[in-house]
Amino acid sequence: MKQVALYYPWIHLRGGAERVILEIARHSRHRWTIFTSHLDQDGTFPEFKTLPRVVVIDRVPVERSFGRVLRAAVAIAGRRLDLTEFDGLVVVSEGLGDFITFRNHAPVTACLCLTPARPVFDPVYRRAWLERHRSARLPLALLSAVYRALTRVAWRRYDRVFADSRETSRRIEAGRICPMAKVEVLYPGVNAAAVTPRFAHDRYFLYAGRLKWTKNVELAIDAFRVFADRSPPADGWRLVVAGAVDAASRDYVAALRGRAGTDANITFQENPTDVELARLYAGCCALVFPSLNEDWGIVPLEAMAHGKPVLAVNRGGPVESVVHEETGYLLEPVAAAFAGAMRRLAADPALGERLGRAGAARARRFSWEAFVTRLDDYLDGAPLPLNTAS
Repeated sequence: MKQVALYYPWIHLRGGAERVILEIARHSRHRWTIFTSHLDQDGTFPEFKTLPRVVVIDRVPVERSFGRVLRAAVAIAGRRLDLTEFDGLVVVSEGLGDFITFRNHAPVTACLCLTPARPVFDPVYRRAWLERHRSARLPLALLSAVYRALTRVAWRRYDRVFADSRETSRRIEAGRICPMAKVEVLYPGVNAAAVTPRFAHDRYFLYAGRLKWTKNVELAIDAFRVFADRSPPADGWRLVVAGAVDAASRDYVAALRGRAGTDANITFQENPTDVELARLYAGCCALVFPSLNEDWGIVPLEAMAHGKPVLAVNRGGPVESVVHEETGYLLEPVAAAFAGAMRRLAADPALGERLGRAGAARARRFSWEAFVTRLDDYLDGAPLPLNTAS
């Protein structure tokens, strides 16, 4: 059994990074100690309270203003961990966490990259962010130039980089962050064996996931409005918007509620528990996943495991998990396209069942056990597989 240190700067949400960390701790054959610079037990998954080895080090800001990001970067880069008893260090990376490598290294040092920093390395995200912050174009350009250089230095310390999708590996390659010979695609998964798919459905579509602007939830609302306008009102179809809400996304959620207006057929369920979310998956007709350029996306896998078709934007991680017209639909990011797919599924239950059964079978290909076993094998020095990223 290896002693492995894992670093992730902020454990404070019910997001994909936190889920990945929990599944590593749950399935690994090694002994993991989780280091973080911010832990919010009330905001994240309750399972973190049961983990025996979570170490909170110097607190860093979680806000994303330029000044606070700079403060966080300096704090992380200057922090030295006591790794004398550890065989490996794994950094779960979405950007700033990489800077922990400036003063820390272990016999094996690896990166589990969920995405390189999106304002710098994801052009779709960058354009959307600048549309919301038009006066920040020059500061972002200056910060990006410095950040790119520092990130390349930090990544020299990694012996191996596990990218969570081909989309993420492409961002790494386009940003010239490190030699691609270091990079391997390793898909986070889903616990499909614990789910009994349900192929019948109630009259609602579901958005599930974090409620934040990067998820483009307004597209789901607009699409449902177009769908409802062209469907008999007596049909009683609904859209359920369910997801995690944190302090930074309160204004966005308020704007979504304003967009929905007084439409009683659009309802919100904030911060659902895993049990509540599973019930929503089981009852929905389909998942609406409108994120413009997701790095991977665990939520589509969860919906497919429950036997539900997925309607997703034809870009990013869902292109790798959703098979168009086989397990769902990959669509242009416009309301009419999503509404058309909703109408097809609402009118043809047999079509929804066919897509759902194919999705349930496909979801079983992406398991947490396979994900963690590959990571464990690497830490044990197993030979590299042939499916490295290109």
